[in-house]
Amino acid sequence: MASPENDAPQLHRPPDASTFAADIERITNEGLLDELLALFAPDAVADWIMDGAHDHHRGIDAIRTATTELVAIGKALGLHVRKVVQCADRDTIVLTWTGGFGTSHRQFGTEIWTFRDGLVVHQQMYSYLDVRPSASPLAGLRLLAIAPKVVASLVKHRWRNNI
Repeated sequence: MASPENDAPQLHRPPDASTFAADIERITNEGLLDELLALFAPDAVADWIMDGAHDHHRGIDAIRTATTELVAIGKALGLHVRKVVQCADRDTIVLTWTGGFGTSHRQFGTEIWTFRDGLVVHQQMYSYLDVRPSASPLAGLRLLAIAPKVVASLVKHRWRNNI
């Protein structure tokens, strides 16, 4: 006879967050396409924003096409990352990562992985390919190019406050 604890419905939980982060780090660094794709449900959605460019992939076929391209680029350019768990709950794991291509270490990203029945149903990835201090002339020029009003307000604020 089954005990009452065994009769209770099992709540779905994502994999252990630390183990998941280590696995995703290894999969990313080694460019293991099949292992990565095996994580996704057939109806999964992936939203990726890379330096402001947004890609939306709905369904495993679209995710496979996009992921194949991303993994190939990562392998070709020598992508290396380190992933760290920021928080997790019963169906979501949030990771941040740092790394870069080759010897570079200027990349940063955040990933939100949402699970259903042990598979990823939504992945949100926010990636920055060349993060620099805000005082960097290149960072200032990039910000000026995309958000001149923000830069003007920032300069005005700093000038008024002698910063």
